[in-house]
Amino acid sequence: MNRPLHHMDFIFQTTLGTYPLAAQCEMLAEAGYQGLTVSAWSKELKSLPRVKQNWGLDVGAIYLIYRQGLESFVTGIFESIEGCNSIELALHAGDEVSDADRRMIERVLPICERRGIDIALYPHIRYGMQTTSEAVALCREFNHPNLGIVFNGYHWFATQEKALEQRLDAIWPWLRQVNLAGCRLSPLGWGGAATIEPLDEGEMDNFVLLGALDRRGYLGRFGVLGWESMGGDVYGNLQRSHSAFRSMECRLAAHPEWAVMTPLPY
Repeated sequence: MNRPLHHMDFIFQTTLGTYPLAAQCEMLAEAGYQGLTVSAWSKELKSLPRVKQNWGLDVGAIYLIYRQGLESFVTGIFESIEGCNSIELALHAGDEVSDADRRMIERVLPICERRGIDIALYPHIRYGMQTTSEAVALCREFNHPNLGIVFNGYHWFATQEKALEQRLDAIWPWLRQVNLAGCRLSPLGWGGAATIEPLDEGEMDNFVLLGALDRRGYLGRFGVLGWESMGGDVYGNLQRSHSAFRSMECRLAAHPEWAVMTPLPY
């Protein structure tokens, strides 16, 4: 199976500047990706409707952060975005999920209904909504067909939420998207929690995650998370993650039993 593989545009935001959207798309297409996730602070959002025609790539989602004071900006993204019908929404109005976060969801859901947009809640370490458990609670609370969840392997691993099989079962009714990263727990990582690395690096076993999703019949797209701290050559990192993902995919097809874990002996 050749699963749709996207990359988040964070990898193109380096310490020296940001690659233009055209360069991003050319790199992704040449490296074999099927699409990308675009951060809401991109200066080229108006160009998204041309991405498919020009480069054959899908814009899988917009990544958007809500903090208090950003109500107009967030609402404006939902009202104006073209060329994409999914928004990955991280909530950070406080140290935990707050009434302000809930009011923001209430405010944008009618826009989603009117414009055909899906929200995928994005659990994010060190934010108000950090865990998949909190995202599931919000989906149950709102019980809305346009509201779902991103399972982000990096943030699940970094928060040490653990219980992979149970967490996937819990979010399954609302699962919209899966994001992956190579990562290792480290005070040198993002937020002092964990590093963000290409898929062939780190201590997170993404092959096991792929197997758990495959056993549940997940057929959606996969996004790869990158960050400026990865360093080195951006295109080289894109190639490494693409190669690692397709290798894991082929291995899983040939040996699905390899991805079934037993408890650690210690």
